[in-house]
Amino acid sequence: MRAHVLIVLLGIACLTFAQDPIAVTIDLRDQRNDRLAVELIVPPFDADEVTFALPRIVPGIYGAMDHGRLLGSIAAFDPNGEPVPLRRLDVNRWSIPEARALYRITYSVDDGWEEFDIRFTQGNYRSSEGTVKPDAIVLNHNTVIGYFEGYEQLPYAIELKKPDRLYAATSLPREEERPEAITFHARSYRHLVDNPILIAPADTAHIHLKDINVMVACHSTTGRSIATEVAEHIRPLLSDQRDYLGGALPVKDYTFLIYHNPSDREGSSMGDGLEHSASTLILLCMPLDPEAIAHSVYGIASHEFFHTILPLSIHSEEIERYDFNAPRMSRHLWLYEGMTEYFAIHMPVKQGRQTVDEFLAVVNEKIRLMRKFPDDMALTTLSQQAMEQQDQYYNFYLKGTLFCMGLDIALRERSNGKYGVQQLIQDLQKQYGIGTPFKDEELFSTIARLTGPEIGDLLQRHLNEPGALPLDEWLGRAGIASDDKGSLRVIPEATRRQERLRSWWLGR
Repeated sequence: MRAHVLIVLLGIACLTFAQDPIAVTIDLRDQRNDRLAVELIVPPFDADEVTFALPRIVPGIYGAMDHGRLLGSIAAFDPNGEPVPLRRLDVNRWSIPEARALYRITYSVDDGWEEFDIRFTQGNYRSSEGTVKPDAIVLNHNTVIGYFEGYEQLPYAIELKKPDRLYAATSLPREEERPEAITFHARSYRHLVDNPILIAPADTAHIHLKDINVMVACHSTTGRSIATEVAEHIRPLLSDQRDYLGGALPVKDYTFLIYHNPSDREGSSMGDGLEHSASTLILLCMPLDPEAIAHSVYGIASHEFFHTILPLSIHSEEIERYDFNAPRMSRHLWLYEGMTEYFAIHMPVKQGRQTVDEFLAVVNEKIRLMRKFPDDMALTTLSQQAMEQQDQYYNFYLKGTLFCMGLDIALRERSNGKYGVQQLIQDLQKQYGIGTPFKDEELFSTIARLTGPEIGDLLQRHLNEPGALPLDEWLGRAGIASDDKGSLRVIPEATRRQERLRSWWLGR
């Protein structure tokens, strides 16, 4: 993260032209050599030198992608069309030493993947990149549009020229729309990156609930319309999430962007999703079975929609002031990914959509997979080293989730069922909402203040220190143990107190 003094000085520089957007033009009709031509018209810079960049990494993923590798044939010009010198600093950044003369930048970009299939590609985070084809474009702005370091708060005006037969689905605000061109507005580069676009033949469905409007926009490379079936499966999910979150959803308008490609290997499938504040991009490779597609979307959408709270609402300063080139990692992936995944697996049983045995089967599988990972590193340490420890990252969906389960049981037990992690997150939302990040090192003390010193000790022991989780003890308190085959089961001879705790925790 940059020094605070530098941030303040650059922020003052930005104020002089904060109302003038960077104007971006992209002609999606021109896909020569499988590339897109991009033009940026920039406001005057009150600086001698600036650095133009594409992100090395973006929020929601924890491995470097080096999006600048996709860019080629870059050039800069002054208002008279005369060249302005550029010097490449590394794969993602270019220095412009005569910044006061800069008026226009042009370049071409390649797409990140040709087709979403079951073969892994660069970084394995394909939902953070996109594809460019005549019939459909998945547009993640961080792979196409650059920013200027220190000036990320500048607004953007993006004009997309497109074939009139294609529809642009996104949560990004529209300013002007014509059949062959749309202009979008983004408050800042962070806002821009937070709103991907799916441009394809219209296949949409809408879900209107009392407190949210949701658009489901789909594209299947088969040409089959699938949005209606997918929306029918998502509707009860949203209702359950509203009830699970205490009667209110965190956003009023939301977009699911779903790209489907049939698998070319029998019986194989793959899904990838990336959450955003007002949308989720989901990539699927699986057979063309609308019901199976909808079921897969349900599972991914449940996790990704909960991300509207964690970390998109509740997060640390490291995320609020995210550096696209060299981000500082927060200590709390156990919260952002572990709690989000716990919500996703706990909600169905809590809301009566799943039996206790079905829930325990999910927990049992997470335990089985977790035991393949070592216990020699504290989750908070692993969180800070997530980019370097990619082979351990998946454990946040396992050990991180199982810790949150244990935390929920402990909270329910000490409050006689009145307070669990759902209520804890609601309390954290009241204190840390959008624009009010927490200090990374202070979160545990805040939770201890809200819940009690023994919960603070639980966080310290199982998140700040390495070691195995006492899952047998935690589950035993709710009358659950492994049978002779190693599967979790409710103990027939459970005590009344164990039964009450299980009821408080699971709703039955």
